[in-house]
Amino acid sequence: MLKQERLRLRDNVLPESKELIRREIDLCRTLRAMISRELEAIVLNGDMDELLDLIESKNEIISQLQLLADGWKDLLSQAGVQEGTNNPKFPEGFGRYLLELYPEDEELPALIEESREIAGSIVKAEDDAVSELEKFTAGLRSQMISRVHGRNAAASYARMGGSML
Repeated sequence: MLKQERLRLRDNVLPESKELIRREIDLCRTLRAMISRELEAIVLNGDMDELLDLIESKNEIISQLQLLADGWKDLLSQAGVQEGTNNPKFPEGFGRYLLELYPEDEELPALIEESREIAGSIVKAEDDAVSELEKFTAGLRSQMISRVHGRNAAASYARMGGSML
């Protein structure tokens, strides 16, 4: 009976894993597109309102990704796998474990690879967006300081009896 239960769980893990990976990929694609739009808002448009709207939308996607992570925890628990990166069953990650568990599945390797690639591109794109935002805010800070200095100089000049016209 226990062996049948394990087989049933094993049969259930693959389709559920694939569905979670597909949903993760879709959410990551959406997140990646938002990061690209962030860069446009910062670099091309200097539109802080659009940027703030995008950040809020990104937070919603990140919340959905967190729900997916909870789904992975549930699936791992059902499969009898303890979560954690130090788990000896999948020292290189759960994706590798799935590939070893289901070597005959033809779709799984491509899904896992796509998931890894898009996750990597998100990290890089987010780093680029943060860098551009830092440059943008440094530029704004410099402009503000320059204007403050200009106003202070004008006020000093006026106090000394000079004319601004």
